[in-house]
Parts: sequence; structure tokens; C-alpha cells
Amino acid sequence: MTMEASAEPVLEQADGQVAAKPVRRRIRPRDVRWIRAAAELAGTFLICAVIYLSYSFGQLVMGQPSVVLPVLGTALTYLVVTAMLGGVSGGHFNPAVTVAAMFTSQISMVDGLIYIVAQVIGAIGAGALAVALVPVSKSVPDRTWLMFSVNGFSGGSPAAATLGQQHIAFGAPMAIVVELIGCMIVVAAAITTLRSDGRARRNHALYTGLAYGVGVLVTYPITCSGLNPARSTGIAIFAQSKHMAVSPISQLWLFWICPLLAASLVALVIIMTSIITDNMAMRAMGAATDAQRVAQVDADAQAQAQADAFAPSAQAQAGSDAQADAVAPAGAQASPAPVQTPVADTTDTTAPADTTAQTVDVSSLSDSDAEQDADAGKDAVAPANAGTIPDLQVEPLHTASETEDSDDQSEDKPTES
Repeated sequence: MTMEASAEPVLEQADGQVAAKPVRRRIRPRDVRWIRAAAELAGTFLICAVIYLSYSFGQLVMGQPSVVLPVLGTALTYLVVTAMLGGVSGGHFNPAVTVAAMFTSQISMVDGLIYIVAQVIGAIGAGALAVALVPVSKSVPDRTWLMFSVNGFSGGSPAAATLGQQHIAFGAPMAIVVELIGCMIVVAAAITTLRSDGRARRNHALYTGLAYGVGVLVTYPITCSGLNPARSTGIAIFAQSKHMAVSPISQLWLFWICPLLAASLVALVIIMTSIITDNMAMRAMGAATDAQRVAQVDADAQAQAQADAFAPSAQAQAGSDAQADAVAPAGAQASPAPVQTPVADTTDTTAPADTTAQTVDVSSLSDSDAEQDADAGKDAVAPANAGTIPDLQVEPLHTASETEDSDDQSEDKPTES
């Protein structure tokens, strides 16, 4: 079997140990700043171009202003473009959404400013394209085409001509209220569907499209649906010189202030909600910790109580054991177990006694003393032999004095021939 060498490099440290292999990280488009900015520019350009052209051509073709086409066109345009490019840049395409993301730390300040510049540039390019594509004639001048796509209020409102016949006009207060409501809906839907790192969730495109549809439904009759500062700026720059009823640049401030204010309010609500939920979570965690601590204290107290209850019985047991230990030696001395001495042991103990008695020099002792000693020796040996071996007959012990007497007698006796 042959071993193929790995193509991946292996790093060795100075001490000879093999270091970890280098991790190859794939660079994604969203990891590059200028790619994300380009996605924001392209997305804003597409959205604004579709809105400008659909609002202008659609209203003139239908013959009378209608809110149905702007609502459907705006909702579908934001939905499709956000689904296309939202995975790259997050799918803002609106300076108000970017400002809210900056406040909620979903995007950095530098990236947010780059996004806003890219969005405005994309909207300006879309405005230039729309003005260039509008067919102009003496009967249908530029302002007739652009009046349905330029944002404005009062005399610049799409419904200004119709309301003017009834001597009614939508002033700045009404425009501010409806723009704030519509922008808050749009920004809230976009921000809540972004992750903490600015990436778009799966439902981001759908919720964004629906939010813009609702916002257009509320704001179109009054302001021609701004909802996006870049969208308002792109068309206002090129419509300024088209002899509009009201200067678009003079009313542009409202379409920047209202979206940015709505973004700030939404971001504030999100931040306060996050703080409150974090505090509630901390309190819940603290309560759980306190409950666990109380339970531990109760368990310790219960264990201590059990130990205290067990202590007297343990002491009593120890006392009884001590008494048993004290009584045991006395009982052993009082009633010793009977021990039977084997025959071999008795014989062994008796034999040395006989040898000792025979080797004792009693020449200096008197005959009476020797007899007394002999009688004492007999008395000492007899009971032991009688107690252990009853059938054993012990021969009389001959002392040295008796031996000497017998020798003397044998010497005094005449020798027989």
C-alpha cells in the first residue's frame, strides 16, 4: 500500500511539534466592502428607475391617477430587487434603513456612509434615465410626465389638481404625518428582518415588499410616496428645470427629515426593547440563581439536621462498643476456653524434668533432704502423669545418695568365688 502525500502544507513549530493546518476561508461577496456598495448602488438604481417610469407612464396611459398601480409596482419592485441583491449587501436601498441599521449596530458607521452615498448615486442615475426616456411634445411637456413621480405636497401633490377644484390642499403637516407613518412601517420591517451582523434573513425581501406596498397605499395621494430620501432626490434634481408647479428642491427637505426621524424612532424603540428584555433576562437569571442558592442552603440545613439527629445514636453506639471492648478482657480471664494438652506435649515436658533430676549434684545434701526432694519430685510428676496418661506407670526416681549407698553396700559385700 502506498501513501499519497497531502497537498495541504503542514506547519512545524520550533520545538518540532506539528502546528494546526491553515484554514482556508472562502471570501464571499458580502465580505468585500466595495462589492456591497456596488450592490446597493445597482439595487437603488433599478428600484428608482422602475418607480419613476411606472408612475409616469402608467398614470398617463390609464388616463387618471390611481393608487393601485403604484402600490403593486412599488411592492413587487422592492421584493424582486431585494431578493436578488439582499444576500450581498443586506438589501437596504434606502438611506433611512441604513441610518437605523447604524444606530442599532447592524452596520458600521463607515459602511453606512458608503451605503448612503451609493444609494443617492444610484437614484440620481435612475432619475437621469427616466428624464431621458420621457417622450416630450408641445401638448405633453415634461412636467406632465414628471408630476406623477416627483414627490411634493400642497401644490406639488399628485392630487393637487383634483383637490384644488374643491379648494382643498394637503399641507406640510399632513405630509409630515403620513410620511412618518409610512417610513416607520418600512424601516421597522427592514430592520427587524436583518441579522445582528447586517445580513438579510430569508423573509427580508417579502416583508420589505409588503411594507413598501402599505406605505405607498397611505402616502401616494398626498406626497406621491416618498418613503426613501434617495428616491426623492434622484427625480427632484432633474425635474427642477422642467417648470414644475412647485419647485421639487424647495420641498425636498421634508422627504429627508421624515424618513431619518422615522429611522431614529424605530432604532430607539428597538434599543429600548433590547435593554428591557436584557434586564428581564438578567432578573430572571438572578432569580433562578437565588432560588438555586436558597435550595442549596435548605439542602445543607437538612443535611446538617440529619447529621445532628444521627450524632446521639452514633455516640451511643460508640459507647456500647467501648463497653464491649472493656468487658471482653475480663470475660476472657474469667472463663478461659478449656485446652487439652496433647500426649506428645506432656511427654516432652516430663522428660526434661527427669533429666534435670538425674543430673543434679546432691552429694552435699543429707539423706533426709534428698528423700524429701525425691518425694516432692514424685508428687509433682505424678499428678501431671495421672491427669494426662492414666495407664502410664512411673518408676521410682533414684537419687544420687541412694546410688552411692547401693554402691557402698556392693563394695562391703564379700565377693563370692
